[in-house]
Amino acid sequence: MAEDYKKSDDHKPRRLGEYLTCSRGSIVMAMKKKLDALERGDNKKGLGKFLLELGIISQDELDNALRRQRADRIALCPVFNSLTNTELHAIGNHFVEVGISSGEQFITEGKNDPTLYILIEGRLEVFAKDKNGKNIHIAYVNPVETIGEMGYFQGGIRTASVKATKQSELLRAPYLNLTHYFEHVPRVANAFLEVIQRRQENTK
Repeated sequence: MAEDYKKSDDHKPRRLGEYLTCSRGSIVMAMKKKLDALERGDNKKGLGKFLLELGIISQDELDNALRRQRADRIALCPVFNSLTNTELHAIGNHFVEVGISSGEQFITEGKNDPTLYILIEGRLEVFAKDKNGKNIHIAYVNPVETIGEMGYFQGGIRTASVKATKQSELLRAPYLNLTHYFEHVPRVANAFLEVIQRRQENTK
């Protein structure tokens, strides 16, 4: 049975290996394979997949570790950090991990993309285009901040573009799966609105 999840008091997400009973040597071996993949431009596979391919862990062990890590990561986000352990694990079922390469644009202004992201590691730049097609910097996004909250009230239409300025890890979930929390869980709804108000003030 996996150990009970405990909210972290700092803002440093724990590595997947901390949720697994693998030897340090096994983790190093999988990390080398991951680094090789990154050098080939493949950033879509996480460390867990390499541990699985090497036969070091089972699929069940990987799934349990990812669930616990996901809840831990979501708890660091100001929008969701008031949720209980049970609620964090429940909402975690709606999120998936995604890797974004440095320089990669993954949100495009004007496009329909009804998705909320949480930045776990890395850095992102929010920008828009002026009437001449020139990129205008709006803001940088740092770890544990959300991305895409403005689109929730715009029918999923993006109000700006976003790209990674360095290799980044994010969690992603459809708005549809988060509606209950944003509209029926007051402590989450209030935190969500505070983030939106702060973003609006910063872009005036």
